[in-house]
Amino acid sequence: MILTYGESDKGLVRKVNEDAINLSVENLYLLADGMGGYDGGQIASTLAVKSAGRFLKDTPVLTEQLLKESFYCANRAILNEKVDQPELKSMGTTMVAAAACEGKLLWAHVGDSRLYRFQDGKLEQVTVDHSFVMELVTEGKLSLAEMRVHPRKNEITRAVGIEEDMKVDTGSFALEDGTFILLCTDGVSGMVEDSDLESIIASSPRKTKEDLKELGRRIMDKVYEAGARDNASFILIQFWN
Repeated sequence: MILTYGESDKGLVRKVNEDAINLSVENLYLLADGMGGYDGGQIASTLAVKSAGRFLKDTPVLTEQLLKESFYCANRAILNEKVDQPELKSMGTTMVAAAACEGKLLWAHVGDSRLYRFQDGKLEQVTVDHSFVMELVTEGKLSLAEMRVHPRKNEITRAVGIEEDMKVDTGSFALEDGTFILLCTDGVSGMVEDSDLESIIASSPRKTKEDLKELGRRIMDKVYEAGARDNASFILIQFWN
């Protein structure tokens, strides 16, 4: 049994919601966080999740390679849109995708939107942010705590729709009974500590769709308690045998 719930919220500060989610394809989960002037961020994120979804819609068996190719498809869609609308030349987007297939979860990502796995009471960040501050953490020049308050914490080093040659990270892992997956934009992960997310998830039964909706409400409440300074979006996925 797979339970799913997704939500995207403008937050308290931003004028428009530049995040997008797509749950229209069975067992495929897409989330993006757009950037760029005018309405660029909104257009880029929506184009990305729709293009990737269309590319994978009729695929009988999903693979990591096909997930990666859906990102290339999204990349081309945004670049083509820029040709038609030069005023949107600065737009781009993060994207993280997950797909459940034959007892495994396949994932792909570009940017700093994240995929977390919760198993046996522990929350683990699976993706590695493509960001300036994460590079400093990797080099040992910055701690994770310092990363959260660094003035350049929002600078990403990779995005969809910026360059023809785009690198996509992919991976996979086995799904177990009780595996819970959280996809989220930095409007969630930057507002709520991982330890708080872990506690909230651990205290939820996650047995019904209503349980997931309530879990989503509690996560969004935490985002708002912290100021909701960015758009905030998440997809919750619960696997039970």
